[in-house]
Amino acid sequence: MKFRGAEAIVETVEWNGQIVVSKVRNKRGYRHPSLEKRLVVERLRSESRIMERLLSRGISVPALYSVNISDNSLLMEFIDGSTLEKALREKDFRNHLVKTAELLTMIHSCNVVHGDPTTSNFLVTDKIYVIDFGLSSISEDDEDRASDLRVFLESLDSHHSEINGRDIFLSAYTKWAKSKPVLEALKVLELRGRYNLMRG
Repeated sequence: MKFRGAEAIVETVEWNGQIVVSKVRNKRGYRHPSLEKRLVVERLRSESRIMERLLSRGISVPALYSVNISDNSLLMEFIDGSTLEKALREKDFRNHLVKTAELLTMIHSCNVVHGDPTTSNFLVTDKIYVIDFGLSSISEDDEDRASDLRVFLESLDSHHSEINGRDIFLSAYTKWAKSKPVLEALKVLELRGRYNLMRG
């Protein structure tokens, strides 16, 4: 498996006798080399610190095996599961949505914002894992958390409009004690988005 995205090249490799995931962050050729190196290192360190924070709280993210600053890479646990995008086409989709909402509340309760929580960035095995923290950040801001919800709901609507999963997901997210201001911020974001669309 090999995937070349805007932020990184991700592939499975063999390491110490096991299959792991290698993620090498892309360099931006239009930046000055010294600035580019500093930005990539900062992003790499931020991503690894956030993963370690979540792992220390028992949250389902891949184990982190190695951080190599010299070649801008991470080595992580390979999770052998299907994407949530595929799993939501199964009859157990309601349970998957509830578990995903619960997982996102745990992430938000750690003051972590994922940044790109699409249905492709959750993996389903006997439980649900969240992957790809390349755009993640530390934040206690409810609008930042609401942005996560908006990205997930837009992904859900784009790929699974037939299951009406929004209500299931938000109902589960609401059970988090600190969800109210996040959900209020989500309403504002969505109204702002609709207003901008109307304006063209």
